Amino acid sequence: MRLVCLLVGGATVLTGCATTPSTPMEAHLNRYAGAEAVAKNCPAYGGYGSVAAMRSDANQNLARARALGATEADVAKARQRVNGNFTGALLLVGPMQACNSFMSDLAWAGAETPVIKPKKKM
Repeated sequence: MRLVCLLVGGATVLTGCATTPSTPMEAHLNRYAGAEAVAKNCPAYGGYGSVAAMRSDANQNLARARALGATEADVAKARQRVNGNFTGALLLVGPMQACNSFMSDLAWAGAETPVIKPKKKM
């Protein structure tokens, strides 16, 4: 039981440290690198379409980051940061939990409240 508490505590500390963005550019780069890491390292439970959707989302985030001034060095740093966190999570909690956690974080960060417009009366 003590080991489980240490692992959960370690995973929480590890995942909360290095991916906290300080700028909008970093937020987009983290989402880009996270989607890339998940798409390449986690099973595609949603099939080919889910990986294609993650890649599309990653490319949109990369384009936004580049529009905010991201360079190749910034992209490399984001990849290194996210891959380091992902590898640490894999070691601490295992592949299934790490993939679920990263996937949930990506989905939450990418979720936007849809604007529902009333239907026009004719």
